[in-house]
Amino acid sequence: MAKRIFDSLLAASQIPQKGRALERTRLVAIAAALLHDVGHGPFSHLYEKVFNDRKHEEWTRLIVRHARGEAGRLLRRAGLVEEVLAVYDRAYRPTFVSDIVSSQLDADRLDYLLRDSFMTGVAYGKYDLEWILTNLCLARRGREGGAKGSGGKAEGRARAARGGGASGDLRLAINGTKGYHAAEQFVIGRYLMYQQVYYHKTSRAAEQMIRTALQRLVDAHTETGRLPDPCPESIGRLVVTRGNLPVEDFLRLDDWLFLSAFQEWSLQPSGRVDPVLRDLCDRITRRHLFKTVRLMTDTRHKAFGQAIEELGRLFRKKGLDPRYYLLEDDATDLPYRDLAYSDRMGTAPEDIGLSVRGRIIGYMSERSVSPLIDSIRNEPRKLQRLCFPESMRAVVERRLKPFIASERQ
Repeated sequence: MAKRIFDSLLAASQIPQKGRALERTRLVAIAAALLHDVGHGPFSHLYEKVFNDRKHEEWTRLIVRHARGEAGRLLRRAGLVEEVLAVYDRAYRPTFVSDIVSSQLDADRLDYLLRDSFMTGVAYGKYDLEWILTNLCLARRGREGGAKGSGGKAEGRARAARGGGASGDLRLAINGTKGYHAAEQFVIGRYLMYQQVYYHKTSRAAEQMIRTALQRLVDAHTETGRLPDPCPESIGRLVVTRGNLPVEDFLRLDDWLFLSAFQEWSLQPSGRVDPVLRDLCDRITRRHLFKTVRLMTDTRHKAFGQAIEELGRLFRKKGLDPRYYLLEDDATDLPYRDLAYSDRMGTAPEDIGLSVRGRIIGYMSERSVSPLIDSIRNEPRKLQRLCFPESMRAVVERRLKPFIASERQ
């Protein structure tokens, strides 16, 4: 996808470079896009919630610099290490390369929405990719005298320091007269995929169970000093070090190693594996997933806390530790960040610029451009649920009746 974005811009004569400089920039864009998430551990963000010694962005940098690893060795041979890392830090020039790797219209999002729609059999994430590629442009922010709505050069320098680039840098944008409806379709499609697929109650229940199994693996070792038997060597080192691993060990960890271990642990006789871990692994591998109830958004008050405490006591009476069998799930997505949000939070801008004759004259978040995007910008969408074994459904629904919302999303 990064190749297609770059080559579409090139075919439209948007990229001013030529010759070897152009070839080098294209190679950097492709390598940075390909490796940008290489630092994700098993089960992606679930891993970070338990083994949070390093975030995945830091692991990515370590892997890129790792001279003994295959990716690091190839990058070093090509002299690309520092350039790829500069893309991630938004320090690489030309600036639009960082936009290809991370922005509202980056290669990652353009790829995963169509792929996930296909793999899940839904249509929410489909959009007109060909028309977006045809209408991608490179443009400079604002007018000649400064960025639109800016405070002039001082603010332009401040944005550059935050990673947004100077107002004269070429940035990835969409044709302001022909492409903005396709971009709007793309943004709304991503919003709907989060609401209907990524945050679906079954998906979230499975994720919480996997996270909790990983947490119990750590907690059981803390309590007893023992690892489950059998335990893959790399998983054992992970638990003992609490995630403080050398790169070689981190790279041995993946989803399939853990899923295989879960299956092994679920089949072991009592005494060889912690009983809570064994039960969670059995439920995961046999797909006996926890059930869920959706909570009203305002649950942070005394009455709800008391209800949860009482539920915890009822769970314990049934032999279910609420730390592992009564799980709170807060699914939050911020579907669109406009320039004002980026300025306020000090993050790289993500607003999609509208290009006319090489200048960004407006942004997709403006109500006059897209009332739909205006309605979701800067507003986190939250879904709060409880996850629990099916055998406790009646107990949960009875005790939490005043706090349970409709499952309609």
